[in-house]
Amino acid sequence: MTEEIVVAVLALALAYYVAAPLRRGPRADVDRRSVLQDEAEQRKRTALGAIVDIEGERAVGKLSERDFEALRREYEAEALAALRELDALRSSPRDDDELEDEIAALRAEMACPACGGIRTPEGVCPRCSADR
Repeated sequence: MTEEIVVAVLALALAYYVAAPLRRGPRADVDRRSVLQDEAEQRKRTALGAIVDIEGERAVGKLSERDFEALRREYEAEALAALRELDALRSSPRDDDELEDEIAALRAEMACPACGGIRTPEGVCPRCSADR
């Protein structure tokens, strides 16, 4: 009998603990707009990084021109959609040239200092095998 009471009290305490966040409601310190901006920024950076990656794949012959163009259109559309979402969230218009500027900046970051080729995300150049 006492074991049943102990189990019941523990179950009630556990239920109270689990339900505590539900009773408090949404967190006041989490800004939904900020979260949406972070998500859109991440999608944009992922798409731009993918564009740089496929340019490298094409340069070393791993990707045909036809496949490259199809993938580039897809990733550009994703990046532009994320940019538009960021614009709406920030309420400040962005110029399409900024997309090209960001691609150029990512390309520069990934350039091999030895031969100028595009390094893989791991930092290895597929042309000359230089490591970072």
